[in-house]
Amino acid sequence: MPTKSVETLIKSTKIGEITNPKLVQAPPETSVKQGIALMQSSRAGYVVVAKNRKVVGVFTETDVVQKILDRDVNWEDPISEYMTKDPFVLKPTDSVGTAIELMSSHRFYHIPLVDDKGDLVNVLSVRTLIRFLGEFYPQEVYNLPPRPDQIMETPEGG
Repeated sequence: MPTKSVETLIKSTKIGEITNPKLVQAPPETSVKQGIALMQSSRAGYVVVAKNRKVVGVFTETDVVQKILDRDVNWEDPISEYMTKDPFVLKPTDSVGTAIELMSSHRFYHIPLVDDKGDLVNVLSVRTLIRFLGEFYPQEVYNLPPRPDQIMETPEGG
């Protein structure tokens, strides 16, 4: 039986097959302080902002860096004032290839996933995509030294 190419697998694999169940979400009235604390406690770089299960925005590390840091911001302001409004969404049944194209063309790191009714069901992060793609090249990925110019003195790297 012929082996499928990486390109074929990327086009045929559905997003829902690779996502993990972790979804960090909050309502639009969540304060900036609470939103950042939620990202920290969840070890996530995003909060999907949803109202009545509908995605209204995404509050990300990038939003914090570009819109909040080094500015006179009230930490009690709602994250809806700083989030990326009406983000692109995908469905778990869309292909991984579609997600890669969308993320690379718009420089997204997180894309909310919705069902056929438009209700929030999950999120796809660029880290999940990197892990998925890394599985196709385990030898190359796992044998990379911590620094590109590093030369290992012994075979086990110690």
